[in-house]
Amino acid sequence: MANTGCSKDKPVADIGAGTGKLTKILLDKGLTVKAVEPNDNMRGYGILNTHGKSVKWSEGVGEDTGLNESSVYAAFFGSSFNVVDPQKALAEVARILVPGGWFACMWNHRDTEDETQKAIENIIFSHLPDYSYGARRQDPTPIIEASGLFGEVYSIEKRFNVLMTAAQIVEAWRSHDTLFRQSGEKFERIISDIANLLSSSEYSVPYFTRIWYSRLAIDKSDLASELYKLTL
Repeated sequence: MANTGCSKDKPVADIGAGTGKLTKILLDKGLTVKAVEPNDNMRGYGILNTHGKSVKWSEGVGEDTGLNESSVYAAFFGSSFNVVDPQKALAEVARILVPGGWFACMWNHRDTEDETQKAIENIIFSHLPDYSYGARRQDPTPIIEASGLFGEVYSIEKRFNVLMTAAQIVEAWRSHDTLFRQSGEKFERIISDIANLLSSSEYSVPYFTRIWYSRLAIDKSDLASELYKLTL
């Protein structure tokens, strides 16, 4: 947050805010947040989870947030930038940012070199040799640079551990949309194999938080012509 110069009197946006996990972190930092989420059910939980805080929830998507032009000082995508059209979303971010505002996208990635996580990976790939995590595990720097709207791209990586029961790990995989979409009829067998692997009652699951961020570099007076180029 210090790198972006955000403060309470400089509102920020949480795009694809879901149930408000990142929103709550931003609020705990003392920021004023405009939380944008397309799913009614998730947005409803987000409103409950952040009740009484300095946040305004609204319906919208990364490519069309519904926020006013030049209305936020930073726009954050927490595990949501991989599900949007990146160039359209970056153009929308450029529209809603103040001059010199910041864009940031971030994901929590399991450390697949951990012994247990590697064993889970082996199970998945034994069933699905062509399995792919897609854009969520790829460095978005080339995409951000290709927009021509932002300056140098910076990155941050922090490691942390989450204590989870075996049942929680299985449930997390059962709700893993990427695995579900690619596995088809093999999904239940994969989940069963993961459950059978987990012989301990509790695990310390290692994660990395990976963040990429960049500052709006284009003069706002030139924005219309640059956005037009992105549509060609």
